[in-house]
Amino acid sequence: MKIHKIQIDNKDVFISQRDDSFKVVKPMRNEDGSVNWFNLLTGGSWWNIIIVAIVVVLILGLLYEYSLNINLLLECLRTNSIACQEAFGYAINIVP
Repeated sequence: MKIHKIQIDNKDVFISQRDDSFKVVKPMRNEDGSVNWFNLLTGGSWWNIIIVAIVVVLILGLLYEYSLNINLLLECLRTNSIACQEAFGYAINIVP
C-alpha cells in the first residue's frame, strides 16, 4: 500500500492505493512530525465527534436516571412512609 499526496482545491489530500482502488487517508501526524490532534480525536470529521458526544451524553443520562431511581427506592425502604406504600402497592416491613 502506497500513500500519495495530491492537492485538491489548494488543500493537501492523502490517498492510499490498494488493488486499483483509492481511499482518502486522514493521517495522525502532520508532515513536520507533530501530532494532528483533529484527525486523532475526531477521526477526521466533525460528525464523528458529534455522534460520539451524543452517545456519551445518552449513556451518562441513563446512568444518572438509574442512580436517582435506586436512591428513591433506598429512601423508601429507610422511611417506610405511606407514599412509598402507595407507590409499591404494599407495606414494606423492615426491622431496624
